Amino acid sequence: MPVAFPTIEPTSRSFTAPRWQVTTNVSQSGVTTRRLWGSRPSRAELVLRFGNVTDAATSDILSAWHTAKGSTTDLTLPAILFNGASSTLTNWLNTSSTGAGMKWYFAEEPPTVESIAPGRSNVSVRLIAELQ
Repeated sequence: MPVAFPTIEPTSRSFTAPRWQVTTNVSQSGVTTRRLWGSRPSRAELVLRFGNVTDAATSDILSAWHTAKGSTTDLTLPAILFNGASSTLTNWLNTSSTGAGMKWYFAEEPPTVESIAPGRSNVSVRLIAELQ
């Protein structure tokens, strides 16, 4: 059962589109051969940064990481994560909504927390979309 990511608006986000899984071989003569593995791209990446958030919001993000057992359980992402993006772009950003068969997971590394003032932090989270 998916874990709900907290409903907190990020101050910035960075998206890397899904990659096509390709193997490239170059022969001794210089001929290049590429092999496409599969019919769909995967491994999109979404980096979310939450600036100057409360300790409660930071705790919510860390609780989601803990509940998802790191990168083992998929996530449901709230629409607020994509505020400011058009519906067309949101479909790319939230690849699970496009029906492409991808689900979002926390990346292997845990969220990072930088304390900036009493009760306030900057939090960075990296998510990976994988084919299922």
